[in-house]
Amino acid sequence: MKEISAGGVVYRVNEGHTQIQLIMDRYGKITLPKGKMEPGETVEQTALREIREETGIDGRIVSVLERVDYRYEHPKLGHVDKEVHYYLVEATGGELKAQVEEINGVEWLEPHEAWARQKQAGYDNNDSVLKRALEALHIVTDADKEASADSRRVAAYIDHTLLKADATPEAIGRLCDEAREYGFYSVCVGSAWVPLCIRRLAGSGVRVSAVVGFPLGNSLSEAKALEAAHAADHGASDIDMVLAVGALLAGDEAYVREDIRKVVEAVKGRAIVKVILETGYLNEDQKRTACRLAEEAGAHFVKTSTGFGPGGATVEDVKLMRAAVSPSVEVKASGGVRDWATAQAMIAAGATRLGTSSGVAIVGGANAGTASGGY
Repeated sequence: MKEISAGGVVYRVNEGHTQIQLIMDRYGKITLPKGKMEPGETVEQTALREIREETGIDGRIVSVLERVDYRYEHPKLGHVDKEVHYYLVEATGGELKAQVEEINGVEWLEPHEAWARQKQAGYDNNDSVLKRALEALHIVTDADKEASADSRRVAAYIDHTLLKADATPEAIGRLCDEAREYGFYSVCVGSAWVPLCIRRLAGSGVRVSAVVGFPLGNSLSEAKALEAAHAADHGASDIDMVLAVGALLAGDEAYVREDIRKVVEAVKGRAIVKVILETGYLNEDQKRTACRLAEEAGAHFVKTSTGFGPGGATVEDVKLMRAAVSPSVEVKASGGVRDWATAQAMIAAGATRLGTSSGVAIVGGANAGTASGGY
């Protein structure tokens, strides 16, 4: 006989910190919420229903983690081949409350504590499930080797940034050397610095991102397109353009869409385009509108901030932007991402790229107070 169950590792970001949900079953063992699939359900529906029933928490599936297969002896049915599907699930609502008929308790734990509890009192076949979840959230567990690997993973999210007006060729060169040393995804610079960066980074695998219409976004569309094309001509693989914020605030959607489209067309097939919303000027509806217009115009990313406007990236904005675009469009968090905890919170919220001048401090584990740079 075959039996299918589903459940997951549930997480939330609480005041900038990721927390993991674990339950204690009727036998006193630490485990994950799961249960049998009911007629007419998909495994995904089963996972979310069981989580809600056992823990009181509503969620959304972020990714597949693992399928666990094992056999057990049922007193009446004999051999049962068990198939359990586990998902990474983000908590979206509800109130934490154990289903007393099924489990003894449920709680939110810091990732290190969750891992320690699992190793001390969990079922062995859940080790790999929780480990995969922590890796998917880019969270360090307990070993130095794991910490080093995690740092490398986070480094691959980072556009190492220097956009100050007084940046010199020497400073841009150091930026490139740091990006090469730490394995950052790219350097993010003014468009005039692209040729220098391409030469300095030759053979490293580090890409070059160039800002366009920066930082105000009120340049002529044709000027933005020309600047973007010039940067792509000289080797930039990413264009970070500033949206026409004033036009958006005035409700001129057609202008905003066309402004983005011209830049996308200017670099089509040569570079991807990230649209900087400058979220500090926008309300939630305007942020959603900006995301929609960026996607309609063919952009590949939506990005929170320039770092020069009011406010920077927030977990709430990253989540909003992630929900406002289709899966084919990615989200970049920038502005105020200066420490490890913030970087992880942004990634957990849905960011697939981080713009920061504090990349070295982040992967080195520095706190916000010691990280350098203002972007």
